[in-house]
Amino acid sequence: MGSAVRAGAAGVLGGKTAAAVAAGALVLTGAVGAGVWWARTEPQLRVVQRNAQVALEAGGQRTAVAGCAANETALGGGYAVDGAGYATTSEFVGSSAWLAAAYNPGSAPVTLTVYALCVNAPVEFAPRGGYTRRALAFRDRVDKVTAGADGRIHDLTTDGPWAGLAGSALGTDTCIPGFTMTGMEFRADRAVTGHGAAPLPLERLAPLDGSGTAPFSWVASVNPGTRLASRTYPLQSSDSAERRTRIEDPQPPQANYAVGVRAICAKLKDVSVVTAQAAVAAGGTAELTVRCPKKTFAVGGGFGFTVASAGGGARPQPYFGDGLLYASADGPPPGSSGHVVREWHLAGRNEQTAGTQFHDSVWIEHRNREELTGNGYFDSRARGADDQELRGATVPASQQITAVAVCGTVDAPPTRPGPTVTAAAPAVPPPSWDVPTVPGLPTPATAGPSGSPGPSASVGTPTAGPSAGGASRTPGATPRPGASTVTAPAPGGSASARPQPPVVAVTAPQPGGTLHRGCEETFTGTARTRPGDRPITDPQHTLWQITGPGGPVTLGTGGSGRSTVPLLADGDYTLDFAATDPDSGLVAHARTTVRIAGCLR
Repeated sequence: MGSAVRAGAAGVLGGKTAAAVAAGALVLTGAVGAGVWWARTEPQLRVVQRNAQVALEAGGQRTAVAGCAANETALGGGYAVDGAGYATTSEFVGSSAWLAAAYNPGSAPVTLTVYALCVNAPVEFAPRGGYTRRALAFRDRVDKVTAGADGRIHDLTTDGPWAGLAGSALGTDTCIPGFTMTGMEFRADRAVTGHGAAPLPLERLAPLDGSGTAPFSWVASVNPGTRLASRTYPLQSSDSAERRTRIEDPQPPQANYAVGVRAICAKLKDVSVVTAQAAVAAGGTAELTVRCPKKTFAVGGGFGFTVASAGGGARPQPYFGDGLLYASADGPPPGSSGHVVREWHLAGRNEQTAGTQFHDSVWIEHRNREELTGNGYFDSRARGADDQELRGATVPASQQITAVAVCGTVDAPPTRPGPTVTAAAPAVPPPSWDVPTVPGLPTPATAGPSGSPGPSASVGTPTAGPSAGGASRTPGATPRPGASTVTAPAPGGSASARPQPPVVAVTAPQPGGTLHRGCEETFTGTARTRPGDRPITDPQHTLWQITGPGGPVTLGTGGSGRSTVPLLADGDYTLDFAATDPDSGLVAHARTTVRIAGCLR
């Protein structure tokens, strides 16, 4: 209602009543003449963010889900980690919510925020199939040539389970005609089953079509996880030695990391792509916000690092260990849930060290100046006076990152407001990874003089009082091995009626049993509430961990299942099964000792 209308209404009805009219409320009946006065504001079409947050502990992975209102449809979503950390999964939950799982490689806790882009209008989407396209961390040179007595290099790219994977570094997907690709869902996976895998971030999730046009296809890529050979091996000739590569065996678990991608295809109007760039200094971060044109909404977005040249020449292909490049935030700008989305926000992180040399750069060592034969090897430095640098290897002072916003309008009538949907996380938890050791974390307590804790000993340790509303907590307390908890009766009541830590036990593997690193093993346990004796079956209330030299390593969740054993050295380790009472929030642990040996299967 315009100002002139409000002034007229104030003169007839009074200031307070006119204010109610302007607010769109039912204000008066029969006050002026014979009639009924109604003021009603029609709903306006808009795209808003609905967000949810969860604490992300150091070295851990968590999942959060943001849900739309009952009258809204989810167009897509995004995520933000307020520090070191990156998403490993970002996908739809039904048609009205968005899920993201993130990993925190740092030594301090951070917060994961998940955004759902919600529009109060029906939008037509193309049918979504399975995650049929994948982006792999495993890499080799695309211009590799053969070597060896038979004209081939026998390594992981030619023999064994890794054969054929080197050329699948990019995950791409497209939309059918008539639909606009606003983004891609992605979900973490293993490239080769039965082998260890550790998480890596995406270094690119962006349209292929460039700026200004409606995107038809997108591409995703993972930071490289391949490690080249660090030992020398014979070459018949030093010609093209920089292209004669060999892949180490075994591979680091990061090389076995992959993400499946799936296109988000919607029918929209006036779609355009807006981009912005910033230099991200080595060891630093950069924030970018891309604004959509007037009268359009941000319906998706992405990012990509532009490969920079080193010393004016071709930049060496990075390999695992060079430093990760990723976006810790890829979503709407931070704001309250329900805020209109007309911008896209990006936080680029560069974990490289300026001036250093790329890990596994290529050099050639000549036996003498006349001979062409010699040894090719990959290292970060020359090994002798006759060594010849084959290509530049210096890490640049910064890397360029591009932020992308997909902007458009929706050609559909708006729907009226409804209550916000409370979306629950799916029953299947995100996969567990052989996460690297996080520096700075406290070392878990060791066993007493008698050795290790007793087999399947149930140790109850309250971590908090009963939570309001029955909110659940992630198992995280670390009681002293062999400790016991005695719960005193509450005033006026008995100990049996008062909430106590659950009863927890490990049933497999057996105490002293052998687990094979890199192989999948079966883990089973039981957990029941006290009082009530109800089984705790929800995966989000259980946690399996094994304590290595650098601290606990998460295996997975749930009362039973199969998980890949971490790549730990031969020896005895403590296996921990923790369960949380979903009503009281009290946690109990069961611990047993297992032996880890090589995978012989």
